[in-house]
Amino acid sequence: MGFHRGHWARHVAVLVLAVFAIPSIGRAQGVVRGVLYDDAKGTPIRGTVMLIDPKSDAAVAYTPTDSVGTFFLQVHEGVYQISAVRPGYKSVLSAPVPLQNGERLTIRVPIAENGDPEHRIGVTEHVRPSQAKSESRDPNVLSGFEQRRMSGAGLHYDRDQLTKHGDETLGQFLQKVPGLTVPDASGMSSVQMSRNVYTPSAVSYMGSLVQCHVGWFLDGQRVDLPGRSDPLTDGLGSLRIDVIEAVEVFRGVSEMPAQFAAPDLRCGAIAVWMRKG
Repeated sequence: MGFHRGHWARHVAVLVLAVFAIPSIGRAQGVVRGVLYDDAKGTPIRGTVMLIDPKSDAAVAYTPTDSVGTFFLQVHEGVYQISAVRPGYKSVLSAPVPLQNGERLTIRVPIAENGDPEHRIGVTEHVRPSQAKSESRDPNVLSGFEQRRMSGAGLHYDRDQLTKHGDETLGQFLQKVPGLTVPDASGMSSVQMSRNVYTPSAVSYMGSLVQCHVGWFLDGQRVDLPGRSDPLTDGLGSLRIDVIEAVEVFRGVSEMPAQFAAPDLRCGAIAVWMRKG
């Protein structure tokens, strides 16, 4: 999916009109969901994502993203353009995308402060109506989860284990995980790995030393800022358990699988898999 050039003022006007034009989503059957992120930094950001009717140039559906950049839209069958806006950023507009009733599309939408983003919209999941009818559970939500659990490296918690003790948030659950120290259940920058006897205070990253920290992955995509904490990842502890499908904890280099490994993640990583739909 590519982007056409957009104009901030134009889409602000469309957004205002959308408040009056958007229909009830109770009968909607097509789903577009995903993450809005800063193209230069690769980190999720707040903003507004819209589906535009290319014939009338009107917003058919829109939603603000949450604290970790995620959004969820439902619409009737048709052809739509995906648009994203954020104050201080240039608005973006995709090429027309056909969507059928019962179809599910999960995407990553880049937005840039200066000019058009370098990256295109990335499709991380595409479930067509015939597939959706036969699925009782999305097979991609735990991509590689069972294989990693069978390997014995790291700690792996599925839906049943997450809900076993009645924890309400991810932070509360992580406080019970062996090898983790979580002084503040709502602030994930406080998480420390304590499994290894030696935990370095700093590691080499891109030619310089950065503070050793825990990496965070959301649906397989890294969302933390290398070398420092940030409000978005810090707030992941407040995620409700009922929206999480699984959690993986890798306590240091010895447990880190190849798909999550990075030069600055010698202290470990936590992967969170969200429930779909």
